[in-house]
Amino acid sequence: MLTGALMLDPRRELTIRQLWLRKIPRLLAALLAWALIYRLWRMAFYGGGLTVPGTADAVKQVLAFHHQNHLYYLHIALLVYALLPMTRVITAHADRHTLEYLVILWAVLGILYPTFKGCWPLTLLRGIPTQYGLNLAYTSVGYGLLGWYLRKYAASPRPWALTAAAGFLIIYGGTAVLSLGEGGLNETLLEGTSPGTALLAAGICGWAFSALKERQPPPSLHTLSRASFCVYLVHLLPYWELGRLGLSAVTGPCLLFIPLTAAAVLACSLAVWAVLIHIPIVGKWLV
Repeated sequence: MLTGALMLDPRRELTIRQLWLRKIPRLLAALLAWALIYRLWRMAFYGGGLTVPGTADAVKQVLAFHHQNHLYYLHIALLVYALLPMTRVITAHADRHTLEYLVILWAVLGILYPTFKGCWPLTLLRGIPTQYGLNLAYTSVGYGLLGWYLRKYAASPRPWALTAAAGFLIIYGGTAVLSLGEGGLNETLLEGTSPGTALLAAGICGWAFSALKERQPPPSLHTLSRASFCVYLVHLLPYWELGRLGLSAVTGPCLLFIPLTAAAVLACSLAVWAVLIHIPIVGKWLV
């Protein structure tokens, strides 16, 4: 949504040449480099150690896009970026009502249909209509349009704060009910295309765009924003290593150790960023 809010601005210059020679290569470089780092790290510390055949196989796996699971976001980002020339045409020429129509259509096909396709009466459908639903990757393109819509038209923070609260209640309450009923964690409502997630994300963005407007963020928030991409890329490494040292969400009471572990992972990830950002090439292309 933030990518859409920034990159779909018609006032922002973005040519196809800039897209494919500057934006997409950086994403691809970060994706392949960190995918390889994760594979080699697991081999070195959680497998049988680094070997020449193992390293060669790791390179082949990375080139075939068999990556650490959390890097899926970069796979999605590559698609979102590749489609920017099309989505930018929409935001440059569509009026508010047209954007609202597209957002509603996206919500029906990308959020509601995939979530409830296993429920009656959608289970009665056959043939082509069963293929109307969008998958996660293409639903993410719609999130970009929603992000731009909220940046441009979100006016009052109160309704968006209520939207975020409703999304949280759906996610937390629904997950609690489903999990207690099954005797284990049910992750259905935690997915990126679930209604609760969409409401929570839209609510947070709508609140931020309407409440904060064009105000300059404090230096600490600006630093965290600059570091956020690196934190996302690297955070599993300190998470794994802290776990080996005995610090994890299951070390003790979850109300204490979940935030404690998250804070420790964030601190370590920020430390990695503070080092890598000063290394030539690495600081520009990989973080």
